[in-house]
Amino acid sequence: MRPALIAVDLDGTLLADDKSIPAANQAAVDRANELGIPFVISTGRPPRWLSAISGLRGAYPLVVACNGAAIYNLPDDELVWQAELDSAAVLAAVDALRAVVPGIKFGVENSFNFGCEAGSPIEQFDDWGAWSGSIAEIVAACQPIVKVLGFHRELESDELIRIAKPIVGDAMSLTHASMGEPFGLLELSAAAVSKATGVAQVCAQLGIPAAQVAAFGDMPNDLSMLHWAGSPFVMANSHPDVLAAGFPQIGSNNTGSVGVKILELLA
Repeated sequence: MRPALIAVDLDGTLLADDKSIPAANQAAVDRANELGIPFVISTGRPPRWLSAISGLRGAYPLVVACNGAAIYNLPDDELVWQAELDSAAVLAAVDALRAVVPGIKFGVENSFNFGCEAGSPIEQFDDWGAWSGSIAEIVAACQPIVKVLGFHRELESDELIRIAKPIVGDAMSLTHASMGEPFGLLELSAAAVSKATGVAQVCAQLGIPAAQVAAFGDMPNDLSMLHWAGSPFVMANSHPDVLAAGFPQIGSNNTGSVGVKILELLA
């Protein structure tokens, strides 16, 4: 049975490693449009980083951004919805994590701007509107906050998540989308917010149940969406935790495997 909606991650999934869009993937979007099937982008990227799909024709206008913490109308350049984090809760989480992870540095972002502590291993200071300073200064400047990021020069992302999980508990959503980077990364959003809840919001507007959604991803931040969707598929280049989840596996992001599979589903 054809899916009624298609939800696709960007990096490592729809995009090749060089951030291009393989021809098969564009062909799949075109075919979905012909059939009236919404093709929804679901990404950890904030709206300010969506230029990577500026050349993609025909995607559904609503993008699930910031790991589900924001819904953004891309063609209208309009923020439709976001899940905001309380500043006091952010500072409390930062203090608790710093107590058990020496050397961790933090950044915070809203839907359009970003700031991080001096000495962070990620260099985004050339982002428009970005800030650097103490975490208290950044939290005060970067309102309303939709995501907290933790960086570590020596610990890998999986280890950071393992340490942070019992500290964070259910107070915030904890995930990451990093593999093979020169630093570890963790990402915190509002409690119970994920790519699954973001895509579910879009589906609710369209009257489409989860069972009729095909979803594609490659990283731990995609797992909620993959478990939620009726027809989940993962990339051959996926994080080990994603591969271990037992979802049907397709080829690499560099070979347009998402598009090949979608065209097969829509035949």
